[in-house]
This record gives sequence, C-alpha cells and structure tokens, in this order.
Amino acid sequence: MQNTKTLRSYHRCVAFCTAESYDILGLAAFFKKKGYQTHMSKDVLQVKNAKRADSVFFFNYGCFVSWGFNKSFEEKLVEYVKPYSMQPLKIIEVDHFYYQYADETRLDIHQKLRLDIILLGSSDDQIKLAISYGLGQSIKLEAFEEAIQDAIRKNDYLPKEIATRGSISLSRRAIFKRIGEIFLARSSINLNIEYLDVPEFFWRNPNLEPFYIMTKKFLDIPSRVMALNQKLDVLQELLHILNSQVQHRHSSMLESIIILLILIEIIVSLFQLHFV
Repeated sequence: MQNTKTLRSYHRCVAFCTAESYDILGLAAFFKKKGYQTHMSKDVLQVKNAKRADSVFFFNYGCFVSWGFNKSFEEKLVEYVKPYSMQPLKIIEVDHFYYQYADETRLDIHQKLRLDIILLGSSDDQIKLAISYGLGQSIKLEAFEEAIQDAIRKNDYLPKEIATRGSISLSRRAIFKRIGEIFLARSSINLNIEYLDVPEFFWRNPNLEPFYIMTKKFLDIPSRVMALNQKLDVLQELLHILNSQVQHRHSSMLESIIILLILIEIIVSLFQLHFV
C-alpha cells in the first residue's frame, strides 16, 4: 500500500520502438488536425498537450518517448503511429520510467520500488528532449539486440551440427534462405547503427549534451553497443560457415559430375575396344 502511494507521486515516462522508421511529416499533420501543438526539427517531432506539460517526442528511426500520459493514451499513441510506420516490428519494444521534479536533474534507481527514476530539476521541454534522445536510442538498441539474438538463436545449432556430423542437414535452398535472413538482419543493423551516434541536436545545443550523456551512461548504452558489435561478428561467422557449406556442396557436386563423366568415358572406351 505504501509503495502504491509512493508511486502516485511520480509521472509515467515510457519509451517505445514500434518500427524501423516513421513518416514524421505525416505524423505532424495528423496531430495538428487533432488539435495538438507540434514542433518539428530534422529528426524529431514534439507533440504537446496545450493544456498540460505532457509531451511526446517522435524520432524518425521508429521510436517515441511519452512524458506524463497515462497507459490508456500510450496505447492510443501506438495505434496512431501505425499508418505512418515503415517496416513495423512484429514485437513492440517498451521501456518504463517514472519521473518527478526535484532540485537537480539526474537518473536513479528507486531502491524500494526497483524502478528507474528520472528526477527533473526543471520542466523545460529541452531537458526532456535531451533525455529522450538517450531513451530513444536505448529502446532502438534493444530492438537491434532482440533482432540479432533471434538470428543467433535460430542458427546457433549449425556449428554444433557441423562439429558432430561434418555437414549441415539443411537443403541447399534452405541454406541460401538462411544466408539471406542473416545478411538482411546484419545489414539492416549496420545501415541504422548511425542512430546510436550523438545527434546533431547537441551540436547546436552543447549545453544540453550533459543530460544526454548522463542518460546514455545510466542505460549503459556504450557497453551495449560494444556487445552488439560482438554479436554482429557472430552473425558474420555464421554467414562464413553457411557460405563454406554451400561452396563445399558445390565442389562435391562438381567432383561427382567429373567422376561420372570419367566413368562414362571409360565404359565407352571399353565398349569400343570389345567390339573392335
């Protein structure tokens, strides 16, 4: 009961990753029609409730961070973005935080509730945006991590199968399909890894960068990016294994054809000698 009362003093802050990217212009027009205040820059759209301090920041790489809205409205937001989403995720990634206003801005873990807490020293939307950049990158990274883990989990038996049987039981067509799936997963992440770099917003607003750096450090983003790159190396090894298997089968097939042709030639020669 005491924990419930304590939690009521905090507001919800939730990060979502629902797609590979968003049509930010389309989202801006949609929310304007619904009467919300909107402010758009190169890679982010802010949607604000004019009557309250609540805001949502939509990032063009398929993530958004909701500040101060209840769970019911957050579910509506997930529905709102669907028509403006490119390559929606099969499973939406979500990360929950709680915030309240305090003397200084920092991120912490509530020891009793075991929740991630954001303490804001100001209600300034720019500070919320700076923190949202870190939250958005974290949830995008989580989507990358899940995609790579799925690919590794699906194919981690292949090296063991080669070690025990000396070959892969998949057909040639199935191997090519796996190669395509792994290549797409790996290349998609490589192409989008730039979303984890320092946003241009902080080049123009260096005074806000400490809030972004603080968020990245709290969410352990740098070490998670290193782990992500290591998993990408694992996928590269899997690609190498599958390609080697295809080449081996191709070589074996050519050898079989050559042996067969030699046998045919020998049989024809013996036949000719017998009747000459």
